[in-house]
Amino acid sequence: MMDLIPEETIHPPLGLLTIAALCPKSWTLRLIDRSFEDLLDRDILWADLVMLSGMRVQKNDMRETLLRARALGKRTMVGGPYASSEPETLLAIADHVVAGEPDEIFHEITADLEHGSAKRLYRINDKPDVSKTPVPRFDLLKRGKYASMAVQFSRGCPYQCEFCDIITIYGRKPRTKPAGQLLAELDALFALGWRDQVFIVDDNFIGNHHRALELAQALEAWQQSHGYPFLFYTEASIDLAQRPELIEAMVRANFFYVFIGIESPSAQSLTEAKKYQNLRRDPLECIRFIQNRGLWVSAGFIIGFDSDTEDIFERQQDFVERAAIPWAMAGFLQAPPTTPLYSRMVKQGRLLEEDIATTNFDPPNFRTLLPLPVLLQGLRKILVSLYSPSAFYNRALRSLVQWETREPQKATPYPLSQTLGILVRSMFRQGILSSYRRAYWKFLFQILGRWFRNPVKLTMGITLLLSGHHFIKYANAVAAELEDQCRKVAAEQPAETYAPSLGVLGGAGSSS
Repeated sequence: MMDLIPEETIHPPLGLLTIAALCPKSWTLRLIDRSFEDLLDRDILWADLVMLSGMRVQKNDMRETLLRARALGKRTMVGGPYASSEPETLLAIADHVVAGEPDEIFHEITADLEHGSAKRLYRINDKPDVSKTPVPRFDLLKRGKYASMAVQFSRGCPYQCEFCDIITIYGRKPRTKPAGQLLAELDALFALGWRDQVFIVDDNFIGNHHRALELAQALEAWQQSHGYPFLFYTEASIDLAQRPELIEAMVRANFFYVFIGIESPSAQSLTEAKKYQNLRRDPLECIRFIQNRGLWVSAGFIIGFDSDTEDIFERQQDFVERAAIPWAMAGFLQAPPTTPLYSRMVKQGRLLEEDIATTNFDPPNFRTLLPLPVLLQGLRKILVSLYSPSAFYNRALRSLVQWETREPQKATPYPLSQTLGILVRSMFRQGILSSYRRAYWKFLFQILGRWFRNPVKLTMGITLLLSGHHFIKYANAVAAELEDQCRKVAAEQPAETYAPSLGVLGGAGSSS
């Protein structure tokens, strides 16, 4: 999708910007964002200390960077989610590893560095008071390269989902910033000239719903006084549907959409995963309630629970279509280190120790109950079906119909010249060159005919139009990879599978 818009990437590296704000003022800092910037040897040679942060999906690039810095004789320090969950892995290639949240002790770490007494591993178990965390160093960014900015209101989540490492890394007691503190971060972005989307990157925005309501009300007043310069979006648990006052406050603050972890339409699988908050009410009714109250919905879905049966693929697809969720992130269950699921897989002898998975499209890192070929083919069929051009754009249209926008929701439009440039590139790349051009033009005419005079829905419609450039192509690419994996599995010798009734490993006709 970035091929069609002038920006280079979606989000800034907020963790590094926060660390930058914690560094001594005497330090000279430079930021290189690997999502769009090349890292040159001269960049590494310039630095006294190379600091990295990232998630497991970025582990290969992190490893390469650490090894390059070591070869050039430069000291390295790595932190963030990947380092916090697998510090021993990174200790082999980094000089210093920070596991945990360093906000309150980073001044001690920097003093150790300056005095030459820094530890190899800083393991921080205490959860810092985020109300003391300074405003991130947004000034270090090449802001024109980003489609969205990011701020953080809270850390942690109160729930106990078995597969989630948020609760093991950041805790089950959400820690929030005072509303005024977050408004100061927005003031900093506003002063730097930002006038576009802002992602509130909380693990669960409504983890502390009382504080979330206070913030949303403060955001509304801030938006009014500044002329509504920002469009907000965030992540939340599905019990947002049980808080209509909070949804209304979010909409009035100009939240457009929310990502929700639905995971599965199977009550058995949700119970297995201890995702009890998704069992309180019918999830389809919850999604429709949120849409009808003013928030457009995207969502995540997981396949590979022990409770899943072979009809789960059809059930997942049916739910996505009925809920009208265009951006449905479907993938395999993984057991990240530190999670209860990981511990259970170790205890049951099911963990695949040599697993190299980095994304949720990789096969699970444990022996599953459904045979692996069934999982691979099932996810492939879901992706092919959900992201066929007609299915995707039809679902996108229905999502706009079900989304009841409210006052004072406002779009943050591009300048006219940029808008025209985006449309020209889109019409050429998607409307002429693509294999899905017929579905593209049909959807474009539909949104123009229905919402030409509704800038909020038209803006979201154009975003959905452009997003087909990603989802249709990427789903096909992943489906092809899954098909290749199926062929490899079929060519292998019978592998071990897990027999839950016996709790032992035994021979099977297909790997799982």
